[in-house]
Amino acid sequence: MVRVFSKFTQAAVALALLAVVGGAWAEWPDKPIRFIVPYAAGSGVDVAMRPIADAMARQLGQSLVVDNRPSAGGIIGSQALAAAVPDGYTIGYGNLVTLAINASFFSKLPYNPEKDFERVGLISGNAYVLAARNDLPVNNWQELLAYSRNNPGKLSVGSPGVGSAGQLAGELLKTETGISMSHVPYKAGVQAVGDMVGGQLDLMIDNVAALLPMLQQQRIKALAVTSLARLPVLPKVPTLHESGVKDFDVVAWGGLLAPAGTPKPIVERLNLALRKALEDPKVVQTHATFAITPMPSTPEEFLALQRKELPRWAEAVKRAGVKGD
Repeated sequence: MVRVFSKFTQAAVALALLAVVGGAWAEWPDKPIRFIVPYAAGSGVDVAMRPIADAMARQLGQSLVVDNRPSAGGIIGSQALAAAVPDGYTIGYGNLVTLAINASFFSKLPYNPEKDFERVGLISGNAYVLAARNDLPVNNWQELLAYSRNNPGKLSVGSPGVGSAGQLAGELLKTETGISMSHVPYKAGVQAVGDMVGGQLDLMIDNVAALLPMLQQQRIKALAVTSLARLPVLPKVPTLHESGVKDFDVVAWGGLLAPAGTPKPIVERLNLALRKALEDPKVVQTHATFAITPMPSTPEEFLALQRKELPRWAEAVKRAGVKGD
């Protein structure tokens, strides 16, 4: 009850401040904006967000100061954003993990993925790749499925850890196709890739940015991608959808958030600044380097995607039988 009262109080204070001298929100922003990134400095997410922060700063006329709050599942940063005063001076990054998977993976989450945030707009998506060691005697999805049926219980599939999107994407694939794969969790995705290169691991499902260097060096091979459309960086690799797994679509999406109660005019200005930032040459270059697909959207489209994904990943967590606490 205290939490609810506090949040409503913060929202009321913010609105009252913005209402002073009618339409005072038009003066926003008149000081730097804190941008919470719930991942470590130097991480893939951090590297991708900094050019966006710089581009948005140019649009808004105030600096966006990146505040890295790393933790397992992005919980600490997400909690800090949820608890911030909704006055437009604190925004943050949320993604498939913090806004969908965590809701089912953790029994007691210190923030509500649906109620504690205003969705500003989607930023980007990063498809996953189903990759295999080079000497696995399969070259596409149909051959892998046949191999699995002829060799039950023999296929191993690695991921960056228990409850990771990579593991859960594998569980969705099992559910929809019946393929038999034994999950092998790693502390970091790079370790799994190393074992796949060395022949100790059969398969891995991870985002394209993580696997692309080894794929380009032909040290591992791609069997399929998880998005509905083929990837420009891997144009010859078919999608699972076109390989026979109809409508299979898994993308590691992410977007910009503000604390619940942030005034709509501010959310709209942030959305406009974000859309323009996604067209900035440095942002476009960063996205191309990491094989990231820009996903500009309205706040409503962002919320619709989140609500669509929540039950889907809840089912994946249930099937995997995993919990983060």
